[in-house]
Amino acid sequence: MRMLILIAALVAATFAMRAQDFPVRIEPVTMTPYLQGRVVVPPSPLKYQNIFVGGVDTVETGTGRAAAKQWHDYIGYVSDPTGTSLGWAIVNHEMIESNDKIGDGGGMTMFKLGKKADGTVEVLPQTLSDGRSGKFFNVDFANTVGETGMNCGGISWSGRVWTAEEWYQTNNKAIYSDGKGFRDTTDFEIGKMQPSGFAGLDGKKIKRYENLNWMVEIDPKNAKAVRKQYNWGRQGFEAGVIMDDQKTVYLFEDGDAGKSLLSKFVAETPGDFTKGDLYFYKQDAGQFTGTWVKVPNNPATDWNILVAPHAWAKTQGITGFTRLEWGQINKTDGKIYITETGNDKPGSRYKSALAEGWTLPKHTYDRAAAQGFAVDSSAYWDYYGRVLVFDPTDNSVKSYIEGGPYITDAQAVPGLYPEKHLSNPDGIGFLYVNGKTFMVIEEDLNGTNFGRMPNTGMRGTNCEAWLLDMSKAPTFDNLYRLAISPYGSEITGFASFDDGNTVLINSQHPDNATIGDAAAKNSLTFAITGMKQLVSSIDKDQEDRPQGVVMVYPNPTSSQLNFSEPTDAALYDASGARVRVVRSATTVDIADLASGVYYIRTADGATQLVVIQR
Repeated sequence: MRMLILIAALVAATFAMRAQDFPVRIEPVTMTPYLQGRVVVPPSPLKYQNIFVGGVDTVETGTGRAAAKQWHDYIGYVSDPTGTSLGWAIVNHEMIESNDKIGDGGGMTMFKLGKKADGTVEVLPQTLSDGRSGKFFNVDFANTVGETGMNCGGISWSGRVWTAEEWYQTNNKAIYSDGKGFRDTTDFEIGKMQPSGFAGLDGKKIKRYENLNWMVEIDPKNAKAVRKQYNWGRQGFEAGVIMDDQKTVYLFEDGDAGKSLLSKFVAETPGDFTKGDLYFYKQDAGQFTGTWVKVPNNPATDWNILVAPHAWAKTQGITGFTRLEWGQINKTDGKIYITETGNDKPGSRYKSALAEGWTLPKHTYDRAAAQGFAVDSSAYWDYYGRVLVFDPTDNSVKSYIEGGPYITDAQAVPGLYPEKHLSNPDGIGFLYVNGKTFMVIEEDLNGTNFGRMPNTGMRGTNCEAWLLDMSKAPTFDNLYRLAISPYGSEITGFASFDDGNTVLINSQHPDNATIGDAAAKNSLTFAITGMKQLVSSIDKDQEDRPQGVVMVYPNPTSSQLNFSEPTDAALYDASGARVRVVRSATTVDIADLASGVYYIRTADGATQLVVIQR
């Protein structure tokens, strides 16, 4: 299921024949593949667009124009209340670099979207309050709050956006090495460039590394930072959720196994997040429920705790999770769903965490018991991760859907590999369309081993985005593949608008140096339009698809073709010569065939064009 090329449109030609009578040759169908960039999405009714290409599109900065940064991650989105445009999108850059024009460290890029007559989207020119004009704009951190490090996840809420600094470092030497990162390692003075918003904090000098790893609020319409949320604590943040009370914020950390924090901030005044109380989650022993432990968080008096909260947390027996990634509230049921991406063999880390005073969540103990190991055993494994569900009504945290299914090395080969496999969930969102609610799960594979990808001898990965109908059971069978990222890349970022009909997604750091187009070589933000029709077609296909109509996927492919049900099939090369026949099969292994255009005929009498590319 790993792709390296542009998606090809499917070509159908029906003819009468018996399954065993596949001809030796066929007449090839002539067509030009529909160029879709290097991302693979389902065919019609969806429309695909490349929107923003890192390293190629240029951004407006305070000192001129520069190539946009790379490693697109979170997508913040703010709708336009005037209705004259769709709204503003803000893309995080999860990278560390030294950049004179944009600023050292990570960064963000903002752009405004409009809707074309055909329903697709376009980037609109605009002029900001500081006089910058163009289509893409660098978010100014350097002249406002100090640079940011590795902008990862974030929060979009009520016209406001926060970006998460994930890259947790503990000294100045670590933030600048090998000529990359933060060249200025002098002390940073809080409030020197603009007021911090926290009483008694402006004028305080801190180590440069201590000004990294906060949630940072930005002005999404004018592309500049507002403040670093010093009162939320310094963590390896991934994302957060702000509740309808406009006061409660849940925060998720991608930290070490057994030491990743689940936090809560409660503001004194709705919408004002500069004053309030901070809490860390502690699960009740042997239970899914838990309590919130209050953290001293006055930035002026509790700085030592806020700048190194893990040292305080372990003294309180706080529950440490295993790399919490993104979290999002499901507006339909009011629960918060959080990705926990997993760690291959976390036992030794759990042993260290427990010795330091941390506690572990019940679902971790349950997994260990199911495997027959102690939770701190070196044999305990967590290859695929999961999606958790947090219920604010009883403060319970449980596993909602586990990654998998588990694949042995012998099974991780074309022909035996399952059609649907969920590995290392990272990005998460919710799509509300046609009166239905879908969870969007995006993968960031920890590697190619342990069955995370079919073993085809390729050194990299392709990650997938899945839709899960929340009205159905959270099972692999109920996952629907929405997109596959390019070879070597992570699929991440999610925003929806236009009544759920259009979504934005990112492809991060692809490894396609031999392919010429810019969208293949660089991080990419792309749009998929037609989600309303897609959801209708999914429902109709599941309800009405007649028996004997065989679906062939993925397309393009690099290792195998799958059938929606067992069938006889023949594969033909571009000249029309038959190269393979299978009987009562659910897959065709094509790993040994050369790249190019092929045709597959199935027992239902349909011929489809497919592309093999490596």
